[in-house]
Amino acid sequence: MTVLKRLLFIALAAAMLLPALACGSDSGSSGETTAAAETTEAVTEPPYEFLKNPEDFGGREFKVLNGAYTKGDYIDLDDSVKRGDVIVEAIYDRNLKTEELLNIKIATVNVNSDSTVMRKLNEAALAGSGDFDAGLPCLEHAAKWMTKQFLVDFREVESIDIENPWWGRTTVETFDFDSGKVYMIDGEINFWDDLSTICLYFNKDLLTNVGFELPYDKVRDGSWTYDAFREIEKDGYLDLNGNGEADKDDRYGYITNGSNAFNMVTGMGSLTTRKNSDGDIEFILDDDYFAKFDLVIDVLSNSKSTVIMERKFGYDLGNKIFDFGNTYFMYNLIGSCLDYRSLEFDIGVLPFPKYNEEQDRYYGLVNSGYATVYVLPLGCDAEFSGAALEAMGYFASLGLTEAVIDNSVLIKGVRDEDSFEMFKIVFASKVHDLVYTLNWGGYYGRTLNMVISGKNTLASTYESIKQAADRSIAKYIDAIRTGDAG
Repeated sequence: MTVLKRLLFIALAAAMLLPALACGSDSGSSGETTAAAETTEAVTEPPYEFLKNPEDFGGREFKVLNGAYTKGDYIDLDDSVKRGDVIVEAIYDRNLKTEELLNIKIATVNVNSDSTVMRKLNEAALAGSGDFDAGLPCLEHAAKWMTKQFLVDFREVESIDIENPWWGRTTVETFDFDSGKVYMIDGEINFWDDLSTICLYFNKDLLTNVGFELPYDKVRDGSWTYDAFREIEKDGYLDLNGNGEADKDDRYGYITNGSNAFNMVTGMGSLTTRKNSDGDIEFILDDDYFAKFDLVIDVLSNSKSTVIMERKFGYDLGNKIFDFGNTYFMYNLIGSCLDYRSLEFDIGVLPFPKYNEEQDRYYGLVNSGYATVYVLPLGCDAEFSGAALEAMGYFASLGLTEAVIDNSVLIKGVRDEDSFEMFKIVFASKVHDLVYTLNWGGYYGRTLNMVISGKNTLASTYESIKQAADRSIAKYIDAIRTGDAG
């Protein structure tokens, strides 16, 4: 395909070519032809430089090693993927436009684990084989392998500009560590980076029938706090079958699991690391963190209205309790609404509550085992890979996120028009916690045990692991800052 044809294709994809097409080709005079040409030039000007001067790669294959396809974060599509699904159609459209622009063919090598993605990319980099042009693992595995120094720094790739609006900022800023290096990116090009954010679901019908106002306005005006949540949740338990025993047929206020304390405290605006006075990142739990943790463990986790799955019912039955229709709230990934399409009642979605109304915004922990990122292995043609990803990111920004949210998530999953706004708020709330993602000091697992046991041992746990965690942090960040990757 010629460069001219590819430029026209892009202009049409961005809905800029329609006025020019309406002019037709039957010009009455040279003056009319000139006017039409001027109009066409003005209307069809591509918005970014890489669209104005696309490179022709001569049908070259862009091969991505993919560990995320089991979640549905598709890269390329073949006949085995059902067409007609709006997400699939948006991805197909993204790929078609990218392939037409650059004259490439997007292809994947699918594997069944994210650790396999990183291992194979490492092997390819060490061998200098150039077998893969990019990888799509989960963020957790990408972060844990970054210090092995086999990934390309995206800031050194001229064909991609990670400051463009279709690239995510949260991941870049969290994992920069003042190094100026970026080894993984996400954004409009993929969608599980958003759908992996933790949120609250609630039974809209049940709250309405019991007499509660739906919390949407509180979220909007900033008064959706722990106290507001607790006011609804605390009296949720009711022995519906009258047998004197709390069982699966009763009503509950909240069903969660061992990760509840970590997720709830993150929602209250407290992360486990921060910069100290020397500018170094340190594992710091301050008085505010302890106070918030106390609320969750000492009150919420020991409330009769709250079900901790590991203590009661187990995971198999516990994950079904909300589906029975007698529980006010449940926490899960926001992408899990795709599993709720068959429910008999209407549900809503909310961000995790703030600590108080003075908190600056809502915070939702990203489940880094589900969130996906793109990485480049050393030895690949990074400029080729960057060009492909830049185009995919741009074309995805024209419709993929809207397809995921508007058509699949909201209409089919949540059935609640107010939740359109709530989804946007949850997406904007996402935050990474480094201790959670990288398991420094084993802190996250220890919080799980506290929730399950109902015993708050935070002070002694923090004291026992702080030094080891800080050593791990310093070693990790030093490798990022001084390593020769990229």
